[in-house]
Amino acid sequence: MNKYHVLLIAAMATLGLSACDKQEVPSEGEAAANQSSIMDSVEDASEDAMETIEEAVDEASDSINEMMEDLPENVEEDLSDTVDKLME
Repeated sequence: MNKYHVLLIAAMATLGLSACDKQEVPSEGEAAANQSSIMDSVEDASEDAMETIEEAVDEASDSINEMMEDLPENVEEDLSDTVDKLME
């Protein structure tokens, strides 16, 4: 999970740095190009974030499925151990 936190922080830092103001006033053409570039960066960061979230959800789902598959075996073993202790 730490890998996803690092990726999310990096994306947020990238967005924050791209939003910093410049000292120079850009011309209309430069402003439009900058806005387009910023929008592309935001779109890329949002796609990366969505992919990261989907991967995390998939991994969590897989873990839950494994736990659910192992649960009957664990319960059966615990129940058997408990019955054996009661019979002693």
